[in-house]
Order: sequence, then structure tokens, then C-alpha cells
Amino acid sequence: MTEQSSLYQKSYGAWAGDPAGRAPDYTRCCTAVASRERWSRFFQCRKPRGHGPDSAYCKQHDPEAVKARKEASEAKWKNKWNSERYQWHGRMFFDALLKIANGHNDARGLAQEVIAEFEKGAQ
Repeated sequence: MTEQSSLYQKSYGAWAGDPAGRAPDYTRCCTAVASRERWSRFFQCRKPRGHGPDSAYCKQHDPEAVKARKEASEAKWKNKWNSERYQWHGRMFFDALLKIANGHNDARGLAQEVIAEFEKGAQ
């Protein structure tokens, strides 16, 4: 398959010792991935292509799959963050309850103030 796509780089893995790098292999995924060395370099993904735009991506690097994983990760983090906020602001809620128990004249107004303060930190 010598079909060229604009998604492929001119070369992969170029560095000072090999400024030309390697020519793209059009049978493989077009994504550049980092090596696991301390001073990592980028090389072409070794997985076969067949997904995404122009079928130039592997299943893992398909832009839609990457987007879905990122959204799932962000939703998980956001849920964790918001659940921990109740622990952080617990004292503020308890203080509001104490004021109401001690005869605060506008319980609904106080509750709205505390909720508004809590929601300022919502993500």
C-alpha cells in the first residue's frame, strides 16, 4: 500500500544523530509515539492502519477513540473531584445548620448563600 496521506509525517524518529529520520510506512498507523527511554524520541506507531480518517490510524490512535477515552477520563476525574468537595466543605454546611438550629430568621436565605458559595468551586 503506497497510498500517501497528508496525515503522515515526512519522516519519523529524526534526531541529531539521524536528522533525516525514517520514511513513513504507509501500511502502519500514522501516529508518532514516544519511546520509553529517558531521552525519548518519537517513532511511527507499529500497529497496522485501518481506522479513522483515511483509514490511516490503528484502533488505539483513532481520533474518535482517543476523544472518547479522554472524555471518560475527564468525567471520572470530575465526579471524584465533586464528591470530595462535600468533605472539604462539610464544616461550612454544618455551621449553616447550627445557625438555623439556633434560630436564624431566614433559613432559606442562609441555605441559598451556602449553596451559592459551594457552587462557586464546582467544575
